[in-house]
Amino acid sequence: MSDAPAVIITGGRGSIGRATVARLAARGCRVVALDREPLPPQTAALVAHELTVDLLDDAAVGAALATVDETPSHVIGIAGGGDAEELSQADPATEALDIFARVVAANLHIAFVTIRHTVPLLRRATGSRSITLVGSINAYGGYGAPGYSAAKAGLSGLVNALATPLGAEGISISCVALGTVDTDNLRHLDEVRGLTYHPDRIAARAPLRRILTPDEVAAALVAFALDTPGLTGTTVTLDNGQTRIR
Repeated sequence: MSDAPAVIITGGRGSIGRATVARLAARGCRVVALDREPLPPQTAALVAHELTVDLLDDAAVGAALATVDETPSHVIGIAGGGDAEELSQADPATEALDIFARVVAANLHIAFVTIRHTVPLLRRATGSRSITLVGSINAYGGYGAPGYSAAKAGLSGLVNALATPLGAEGISISCVALGTVDTDNLRHLDEVRGLTYHPDRIAARAPLRRILTPDEVAAALVAFALDTPGLTGTTVTLDNGQTRIR
């Protein structure tokens, strides 16, 4: 598809990132994928540009994007995630500031670094342009991880603050608050804490009796970014009704 847009995606290595890259590639999009670690070979083969960079390093992200000869129309920010040490706190209200700051940086600072370096690129494009951030329903009702919940709530704050100024330039910005997703990282967080992975326990209580798959999330992200130009200034919940049980 020669008229398919270029799309920048952060967090391309994770379960949701890989699924999103695959869906974008299937639509003929030229994908620029950023992650702090190299992409798996199968995913790397689908992207036009792979940038291995510390997404918290503001200067490095800017320098990496400057090497790309693409004019993107869409940005999908997936990078982030839970933190095993924060989830292990016996008293979340008094967790160490360095833990809180690390988790906020990984989930909120990365998003803003992404925005500030990609908006100038979006301004060069014409037609439909968008920024889609991946949030979490833990912004509404947490599970004892204050840094993670605060950071995900902050993503909605970014959307609220930037929707009007970006909208004046024809750029939309939105956030997708996800429920539990069956990802490699979710399994890893349980493993390193010595827990048995039981997604079925959450699924059994949700109205749709299941949790999200990475491909379901990817389908929504691609649809919101590419096919829903009127979506801006809002956080959309995608959680199989999970918030109804909190």
